[in-house]
Amino acid sequence: MDLHIHTTKSDGELTPEEIVQEAVEARLSMIAITDHDQIAGYHVAKPHAEKAGIRLIPGIELNTDGEDGELHILGYNFDPHAEALDKYIAWRTEDRKQWARNIVKKLNELDYDTAFDACAKRATGGIIVRTHIADELVSKGYFPNSKEAYTSLLQKGGPAFLKRSVFTAEDAINLIHSIGGEAYLAHPGIYPFEMSIEKLVSYGLDGVEVFHSKHTREQTASYEKLAEQLNLKISGGSDHHGPNSRNPFPVGSVRLSDACITQWKEEVFRT
Repeated sequence: MDLHIHTTKSDGELTPEEIVQEAVEARLSMIAITDHDQIAGYHVAKPHAEKAGIRLIPGIELNTDGEDGELHILGYNFDPHAEALDKYIAWRTEDRKQWARNIVKKLNELDYDTAFDACAKRATGGIIVRTHIADELVSKGYFPNSKEAYTSLLQKGGPAFLKRSVFTAEDAINLIHSIGGEAYLAHPGIYPFEMSIEKLVSYGLDGVEVFHSKHTREQTASYEKLAEQLNLKISGGSDHHGPNSRNPFPVGSVRLSDACITQWKEEVFRT
């Protein structure tokens, strides 16, 4: 089981079809494609997953920013055809394009010769993210790899970082609930700032991603205990973005607890 995977429909390196094949090779029976602010990968992968005998859960990773910081909220088991979801994706797609244009303009002011069109061509799924801009900077010879480009210029607080339109964690949780899904906090152990899971619970948070490729053993144990205390559901996954990405961890490489697997099997096969 792997409940956190990205494809070329956002910032992953593998197509939805290739992700299904990776899951087959890893002998997984259940996966979720959780592209950033996009559901197209799910729709492309669904017939391939069905043919392979793999249960594909509707999933998405909503990027948020606001008073709670730049948090990522995972949505699961929602209606993948919901009108509210389509409207959100359309808005976010255009908003990301304008955000990227402004970042490229800022890079030009910093004497980095790059163009929006070149960055946008890298976003084959239509959702442009900072990784695409980082990859273009690498192709221009400014940095040896995407990770260095990202951390040097594009991460929050970096010289070329710009705030995106406000869409808060509470907004994300409400959207997921409105389309019949459940909201989980993604990778709580890797945010570079203090946050309150208890506050997110007050917004209606349903669960937390306890098992993640970048969580230490101590973090995993801590979040597992906190989830139990707060009566939260638990999830986990590789957060696979591709073999040459900043998150190269293979599909199926993160081991979930028996309790987590049982929870998901009971929920999914009840629907």
